[in-house]
Amino acid sequence: MSAAAQGTRIIRTFLARTRLVRQSQFTPSARTYTSASTFTAAAASSGRLARLPQTMISRSSALFFTSSSSSSLRTYTTMTPSSPEPSYTISDLSEDDYHTVSDASMDRMVEYFEDLGDEHEIPGYDVEYQSGVMTLKLGDKGTYVVNKQPPNKQLWLSSPTSGPKRYDFDAEHQVWFYGRDHHSLKYLLDTEITKAIGIEIDVPLDAAK
Repeated sequence: MSAAAQGTRIIRTFLARTRLVRQSQFTPSARTYTSASTFTAAAASSGRLARLPQTMISRSSALFFTSSSSSSLRTYTTMTPSSPEPSYTISDLSEDDYHTVSDASMDRMVEYFEDLGDEHEIPGYDVEYQSGVMTLKLGDKGTYVVNKQPPNKQLWLSSPTSGPKRYDFDAEHQVWFYGRDHHSLKYLLDTEITKAIGIEIDVPLDAAK
């Protein structure tokens, strides 16, 4: 075979194998590769490139990472589905039912935070409840306000961390939930206040987190 023909064959082989790299036909699953070296090692170990010379593998993977730097193939990632958000439904409460469930929720919440203040020394801590409004002061961590909102049959929250939110009631799950992210009021209070004061919080507010 002439030198020219041999050179043409080598180039064609290189380009064909480069296309395999760029199409990610041998990418091991559940990995993210951010450099040519880690990509090459993982690809070679998968057995798909066992017959390619090591220099060819290295050149091909380097070309892939160079050419993909401005495309959506910048890294290889196998995404694992996240857990679905819980799905709640706004219940059609009568006025009496709203006051029954909201008063019970507010009473449990206020009692819990009053006990918390008695059991722990928290700088600037104070709880007040009057006319359907609970004010929870956490010193320099800010103030939480939860209040009944009878016209909308909701509980409204003002958080120094995440701002204002409006919670509806799901009677089936016994949950006050925020319609935009379907997280419960309990989940937000537990999460934010635990982080703020460094004490594990478990507000007995509803049946779900």
